[in-house]
Amino acid sequence: MDKQQRKLILETMETVLELELRAIRQALGTDEPQVGAVRQRGRKRKSLTDLSVELLTDEQRPLHVDELVDLLRERYGRVTDRDSLSSALAKKAKQGVLVRRVSRATFELLA
Repeated sequence: MDKQQRKLILETMETVLELELRAIRQALGTDEPQVGAVRQRGRKRKSLTDLSVELLTDEQRPLHVDELVDLLRERYGRVTDRDSLSSALAKKAKQGVLVRRVSRATFELLA
């Protein structure tokens, strides 16, 4: 396992544990962190839609959702479900924001 994959796995585990701790504290009625606890926050990750727009900008051509999924995994280490990404991009296209659909499951940037 390379360094980048290991880091991604550990960051994911950290996020899951933080969410579990928050849920436990809410159940106990003590939503506030204990005094002296230092919570570190990493930088906020970009959404898959934002990353897809970056890929479309870089490629300067329409891309099929399958290509986008592959590029997201290769360039950013982000794994996503094809249908979820297609749905998110179709929603933006329907709103007329960022992208438009040029054919079935194929999107390009708005001019």
